[in-house]
Amino acid sequence: MGARWTRDAAPDRCQSVSVPLDVRPVDPRDQMWEVDKPEYRAYFWDVDAGSSDEWELTGCDVQEALQWARDSAGGRTFTLYAVVAVSPEGLGLIRLLGVDPFARELTLGRRP
Repeated sequence: MGARWTRDAAPDRCQSVSVPLDVRPVDPRDQMWEVDKPEYRAYFWDVDAGSSDEWELTGCDVQEALQWARDSAGGRTFTLYAVVAVSPEGLGLIRLLGVDPFARELTLGRRP
């Protein structure tokens, strides 16, 4: 059993909720590539209008990208992604935080 952290009403507090967490050792030699200078995208959602405002961030780490998104949200919800280019499939996003309120399931290499 692991712990999942959720926000309570206070903006600087988190509480733990027990959920199954799968943790296992890994062999780092199975890694085929690594990105030393990642890029991020922040999508700010306007659910009522059915739209989003998208930004790409470079030259920062994930903590700086998250702080920028929090500072820029202006009361909107947002999703933070890591940008990954995988050939020949092209550009993809890995969700790091938040949810896409308009998401449809995408399969690598195929759009619905």
